[in-house]
Amino acid sequence: MKPTAIMIALLLALVSLQCHATWDEASSRGIFPFWLSDGDWYTLLVFVNGNEETQDLLYVRFYTSDGHCCSDTSAAWGFRLREQLLFSTKPGLDATYLEPTAEFGYVKFRLQDGAYVQAYELICNKVMMTAVPVPAYDQEDGF
Repeated sequence: MKPTAIMIALLLALVSLQCHATWDEASSRGIFPFWLSDGDWYTLLVFVNGNEETQDLLYVRFYTSDGHCCSDTSAAWGFRLREQLLFSTKPGLDATYLEPTAEFGYVKFRLQDGAYVQAYELICNKVMMTAVPVPAYDQEDGF
């Protein structure tokens, strides 16, 4: 009986070496309760890696108000220490263009290794040249 238990434990240890973390297993999870990309409105997301020791991997997903993902689900961005990443739902800005297929909803973001991140969102109006800040929340606590 003992050799069988040891063999199973070794087999599980070997399998775990090949397993990679997924979207739901990320250490840090955040959420913006609202985004908008319609006509004269667009959303600007800013992430600053506040960790001074390690880099991380950032995932950003746009969702419709009823919970359906409406952006690229395969994209991830390397996030070096003290680096700022800028994303926009409007093409032509000096930012990474993220193209959601819906007009509004909420945004979830993940950090694979749990680096400390400062997250900001602005909903901007092209005509009036104004912006409305939207607070980020820890997804575990909700909003």
